Amino acid sequence: MTRHMSTAVLAAALVAAAAGSAAGQESVKVGFVTELTGPWAFFGSSCVAGLKLAESTLNPAGKRKLEFVTIDNQTQPAQAVAAARNLDVQSKVIALSGPTSSDTALAMYGYAEQNKVPFVVPVAAFPQLTKPGTRYTFRLEPNAAGWGYAIVQFVAKQKPGAKIALVYSDYALMRAIAAGLKYQAPKSGVKIEPEIIFPQGSNDATVQAAQVRAANPDWVVVIGAGGFDNTLTNQLLDIGIKAEQIIHPFGITTQVKNWGKRSVGSLYGTFFDANLPELTAEGKKFVEDFRAANKRQPSYVENYCYVTAQVIRRVIDADPGAGDDREKFRAGMAALNTKESTSNIPIAFDKNGARKEYMYFMQIQDVTEDGYKSKQVYYTEWDPEVIPVYELVK
Repeated sequence: MTRHMSTAVLAAALVAAAAGSAAGQESVKVGFVTELTGPWAFFGSSCVAGLKLAESTLNPAGKRKLEFVTIDNQTQPAQAVAAARNLDVQSKVIALSGPTSSDTALAMYGYAEQNKVPFVVPVAAFPQLTKPGTRYTFRLEPNAAGWGYAIVQFVAKQKPGAKIALVYSDYALMRAIAAGLKYQAPKSGVKIEPEIIFPQGSNDATVQAAQVRAANPDWVVVIGAGGFDNTLTNQLLDIGIKAEQIIHPFGITTQVKNWGKRSVGSLYGTFFDANLPELTAEGKKFVEDFRAANKRQPSYVENYCYVTAQVIRRVIDADPGAGDDREKFRAGMAALNTKESTSNIPIAFDKNGARKEYMYFMQIQDVTEDGYKSKQVYYTEWDPEVIPVYELVK
């Protein structure tokens, strides 16, 4: 055997040994606490669908297995904390993830920060999840107060001096969106009239829809919780509000389908959409594979949960020690500088765990049994603290 051949054989043996060593180690466990029942179940179940698609390619041969332990928090903050504690103490997970509700995420945030457990938030957008001094929490989704800011920017560009009716459910996410909108509106010359807040558990908006119609707004920003969002939207349409006047700050596939054909012409905000023209090759494959597996197209929730799994994989691949040491995992998240594989949107976190903010506005063109068609009508980016988010929402 020549020296060159001996070197090649040795190198191959070392690679094989390393691969065997990685494969032989215990799995890296991540606790995935999300909403599979309760008012936010349509978000949580969508998130898990995105996660499952990621898991199908997440553990190639030779790499240490990454395992997600999924638990239902029932859309209850107390249940979310109990699950987080159990995963931390009993299952010894390296990190926590999973919530799509800001209320449950805030409860887990307190536990994670106090107990120094890395917490990767895929979807929940309440600003205080990355308030100054945050150390162990990293949020992939832009903060919700910024969504309100972006809506005003869009409206002011379409019609200077416009009037918005603001109707929303009394949940943390909705309060944050409203706070950003109300902060930016006077600065952009936009008027809000009326502002109507629905208590949690509301299921009818007949009287309030009439109030909105009487105010004769240019746009109506609709932020209902769970199934009530569909009720609220349809009751506004019933009373004579046109679809083109309605703006939903966010829209996932199940929501858009529930709004139905009557909603064609209405607008929604998003951070990923199957109808966006600039998706990467992997993004297009993600849409195709998800549709084949779930009989519907994915939206930003599924995408964020898909990408969250990939982000955690990248952190462990960059430093194998991060699979066993929470401080190394936290450092790996803090140092991350990558892009979403599906859209090429950059992923990097500031000192508090927040990303650079961005938002697409889409207009619905058609709704069918299989999905929906929409087109991009606006895109904007902003820094996390372009508005005083941490003072606005506490």
